[in-house]
Amino acid sequence: MKRLLSSLFFICLLVSQAAGQYEPDILGVPFVWRTIQMPPDYDGEVVCALVKRQVSAAERAVLYIHGYSDYFFQTEMAEAFNRNGYDFYAVDLRKYGRSILSHQMPFFVKDMREYFADIDSAFAVIRGEGHTDITLAAHSTGGLTASLYMHDRRDDPPARALLAQ
Repeated sequence: MKRLLSSLFFICLLVSQAAGQYEPDILGVPFVWRTIQMPPDYDGEVVCALVKRQVSAAERAVLYIHGYSDYFFQTEMAEAFNRNGYDFYAVDLRKYGRSILSHQMPFFVKDMREYFADIDSAFAVIRGEGHTDITLAAHSTGGLTASLYMHDRRDDPPARALLAQ
């Protein structure tokens, strides 16, 4: 029930948010988030969400990918990266957390590679905000997704390192 209520809250936030603009996040100050519009898939409209906790104009940043039936909420992890000189970003992949739209079945994709476009988009935003040294961090199934993604991009890796647990 709690997860259902959280999902409904995120859907309401998503509907009220303008794409491309950071808004205050449910996690509170200093977390912000934005929607990234993605090309439609077999279920129709698709978005992913990018959460940010920025401490400085650091060149270094980390992008975090959550696990299955999950989304980003681990504030202590973001704070730890900030203390060590990294601006922190987390992507809620399509059909997860802040990215679930009312017409979608949560967590459903037909191929893990569908997430690659979400990750590419998150990297583009992070680079566009001035970060040149990016680390990819992931948890659980996010580690599988991140490993497959980095293998697919091995000829021109978008991240300096991959931390998967």
